[in-house]
Amino acid sequence: MFKSFFEESIGKRVRCIGMYDDPNPIEPNTMGTIYHYGGGILNVEWDNGRTLGLVVGVDKFEILNETKEPNHLMLKTEVS
Repeated sequence: MFKSFFEESIGKRVRCIGMYDDPNPIEPNTMGTIYHYGGGILNVEWDNGRTLGLVVGVDKFEILNETKEPNHLMLKTEVS
């Protein structure tokens, strides 16, 4: 099965350069982790606690060559 560049970017770190068409954008230089790609949108869990997608071809961003497990995908256990 063929995976696109963006599908292969899941788990990689990303830096927002600018969101120009969003009423409540992520601040420039905010770092995050890509957790899903579909429909031309990279869904990102940002280090500031927000989740907001980057629109490929509209938003400006840089995918870094490092990875991190998104917090919402980590196994959480409770100790009783």
